[in-house]
Amino acid sequence: MKKSKVALRVGVPLWMDEGNCAELLKLLRKYRGTVDELAFFTGFTHPPVPAKTAAERARVLKKVMPRFRKLGFSTGVNYLATLGHLDENLENSLDEPWQRMTDINGTVAKGSFCPADENFREYVAQTYIMYAKTKPDFIWVDDDLRMEGHAPVRFACFCEKCLELFSKETGTAWTREKLDKAFNSGSMEEKLGLRKKWLEHNRKAIDGILALIRKAVDSVDPSIKLGLMTADIYYSGREFRGWAETLSGKNSVEIKWRPGGGFYTDDNPCELLEKAHSIGRQVESLPVEVYDIVSELENFPYQKLKKSAKTVCLESAAYIGEGCTGVALNIIGTIKDSMDEYIPYFEGTKKYRRFFEEEVKAFGRSKCEGAGFAADRDCYATFGIDNSGWPHTGPAVGPRCVLELSQIGIPVAYAKGSSSVKVITEDCFASFSKNEIKEMLSGGVLADAPALKRLNELGMAEYTGFGIERTKDKDTREMLTGDKINGKFEGWERDCRQSFWKADAYILKPLKKESRVLSEAFDYADKNSGPLCGAFENPLGGRFAVQGYYPWTSLHSLSKSSQIKTLLRWLSKDTLPAYVSSFHKIAVWCRRDKKGRPALLLLNCSLDIAEKVRVNILEDANNLTLIHTDMSAEKIKRMRIDKPYSVFEIKELHPWEIVLLKVA
Repeated sequence: MKKSKVALRVGVPLWMDEGNCAELLKLLRKYRGTVDELAFFTGFTHPPVPAKTAAERARVLKKVMPRFRKLGFSTGVNYLATLGHLDENLENSLDEPWQRMTDINGTVAKGSFCPADENFREYVAQTYIMYAKTKPDFIWVDDDLRMEGHAPVRFACFCEKCLELFSKETGTAWTREKLDKAFNSGSMEEKLGLRKKWLEHNRKAIDGILALIRKAVDSVDPSIKLGLMTADIYYSGREFRGWAETLSGKNSVEIKWRPGGGFYTDDNPCELLEKAHSIGRQVESLPVEVYDIVSELENFPYQKLKKSAKTVCLESAAYIGEGCTGVALNIIGTIKDSMDEYIPYFEGTKKYRRFFEEEVKAFGRSKCEGAGFAADRDCYATFGIDNSGWPHTGPAVGPRCVLELSQIGIPVAYAKGSSSVKVITEDCFASFSKNEIKEMLSGGVLADAPALKRLNELGMAEYTGFGIERTKDKDTREMLTGDKINGKFEGWERDCRQSFWKADAYILKPLKKESRVLSEAFDYADKNSGPLCGAFENPLGGRFAVQGYYPWTSLHSLSKSSQIKTLLRWLSKDTLPAYVSSFHKIAVWCRRDKKGRPALLLLNCSLDIAEKVRVNILEDANNLTLIHTDMSAEKIKRMRIDKPYSVFEIKELHPWEIVLLKVA
């Protein structure tokens, strides 16, 4: 049976310096069984290094890795950086007269190179060959292999070579000025069409470098595994499935994946959830046969008091709950200091290791189920579709629309087929075809008002049941109506204070007699301005709901969180796989065990003890097993049935405690 994995990323100063290397060997002897794998960085600043520097580091690394391999660790290379991350340490970095990353305004990133430059491509091939000759078990391609985020360039690459390639791909001669204008003018269909072609161009650029790397490594040893570190890179095209196939190559070599992005400190612990959802979206896109998926866990710039050992362990467990099968720890520094300050991280991971194993045993590679953000790989083309400035425009909300839903106990899905309810915001779904939109509307959909506006403009008003009457920019409160979805909360209010947290309130207009008004707008003199939230069952058999007032934020009150949970049950026709039905700030992920039964991971996202936590699970089960991180377990009996759900009550969850809940 496949197991979980804990990997450690090791900075250059820790293995190039003999004293540090000896100290690291001593530390890791103690934690054999806690750490399985070591990935040795090839750089400690973020542009590519000169070929001479790469050759010297490869020479040393070839001698270093066997010393760790003798201790039982799998060892390999973390190549940093292929294209370059940003401008840093330029005087000691690769400085050849090759094309750098360029944005649409002509700004050049001196520390990041264009993947289309043939001289640079030859450099990439030769340096990967150097590291392949060190006889690694694997080579990681770091997440600088992207077409965005190469400061000072945000979106790339619009150099003359890339414009020439895009001109050939599209049959139109482009300049930066002409392309900038075309991205942001014409009909929505024209803009989407051109933007989608540009995203495909970006996908090809990344795929071409991956193919180059695979070929270079194969020339030395075709059995060497390649891995790719990614982030939620919408502008780069998010072609994770295709890139995985390219990494595997013609010999179908097993590959590795490391999804990540952000959460360097625990100053705001709930950012852990945001990163977890990002990781979930990345994992969802991978072929199911990719198993070696270790989440990035990033403490850069490695100051111990910036992130607690408990947070590191919670992160690891949460990311496995999202779909990973292990974690890659980037937790020790890049300077020549003692590693003693990092020992609490290793001790904590050691204590959690059996829990990680239990998670992987329970979840395997099953997908997360629940309410999911509806978007495809061309989603970035929709951002700012009615405005100028693309690609520098972004969504106000985008995938963050599910963040507070998850905090109130709604499980989040990331794959289209695993979503009981599709969550749509703004124009993010507009890259779908009309047939795909109709298919979506034949199921359960939760939308905000801008999404409703776009749907109706696309001719879908027959299936939404609502229009927009007008907007209000101040002094709006929401009051729940007597609709049965609201239950006992008729007359309860939510006041999100538009004067402080600016956002328009959208007054809705029911279009059908079957359109149900779930809440209404009142000002501070109790004047009713009309509907704010509504629900509609459409002729396709789907169920649609729209929220016109702070749809994705300020959901943490008793009345609103209860309304949302009942509404999602209604939208899904009671196919939501599980949810926390009590009033707690608890995140839950729902997946399946090998028998197809629900298996849940719960995280108390509060500093309060959560008492009498009720969980509704769509499973006819009499007993569940609750497993704590210390592997203590308790049996929980079903307290009642809320058809079609079985309801279970957990006595208490401690602040920021994470537990596994599975069918006994």
